[in-house]
Amino acid sequence: MLTVAHVSDLHIGGRPESVDRAALVIRHVCSLSPAPDLLLVTGDVADHGSPEEYATARDLLSAWDGPLLVGTGNHDVRGPFARALLGGDREGPLDQELDVGAYRFLMLDSLVPAVDGQRIDHGELAASSLAWLDERLTASSRPTFVCFHHPPTTVGIGRADEIQLRNGPELEAVLARHPHVVAVLVGHNHTMCATTFAGRPALVGGGVVSSVTLDQEPQDHIWLDGPPTLAIHLLGDEGRLTTFWRALV
Repeated sequence: MLTVAHVSDLHIGGRPESVDRAALVIRHVCSLSPAPDLLLVTGDVADHGSPEEYATARDLLSAWDGPLLVGTGNHDVRGPFARALLGGDREGPLDQELDVGAYRFLMLDSLVPAVDGQRIDHGELAASSLAWLDERLTASSRPTFVCFHHPPTTVGIGRADEIQLRNGPELEAVLARHPHVVAVLVGHNHTMCATTFAGRPALVGGGVVSSVTLDQEPQDHIWLDGPPTLAIHLLGDEGRLTTFWRALV
């Protein structure tokens, strides 16, 4: 049995409660027994992308001593992110690969860099990232999770759907060639969600700093008082994937 603790959208520095909310989630992950096989963070680690925010995030995540995979989101900035969380500067998209036992996790960087200091909220995968993904999926037929920040398909929340991944069809074409991809794991929408993409589960890990409501719900679009949430994904030896979401108070 593979167990993945999946958190997203910490937004450290975005509001005073961000650190306490993130610490609560990390403590919960650390309390699980047996421990998860992986802590996965699908982006928006920081709110402004400052070195100070990433230093705080690194300190929070250091409470977890198991395998860790952290990706970028639209609020992140590659340079400070890489220096704090990946151990140094890197050129181009911060795509990453991690083996966890018999499984692989491929983290793609869907961040579109800011233009003239203005953050870009929608996502896009660079041609180099799609080529890297295809090459890595071709290299091994082990069960693989493909992870990134922006959901690759609409989910029925108006403002969230406006800033999803822009080149989902190109990603779908890659995944269609590789049946050993188990699921797509993403963040960005700040709400727990399960849908499908490329014939596989596409699972949104929830939001740590806040929740985003459905268009039909009465709360504010960004529900600041909603509890921090995380997902726990279980992949059985028979290949069946089960996901639980947990809200913490």
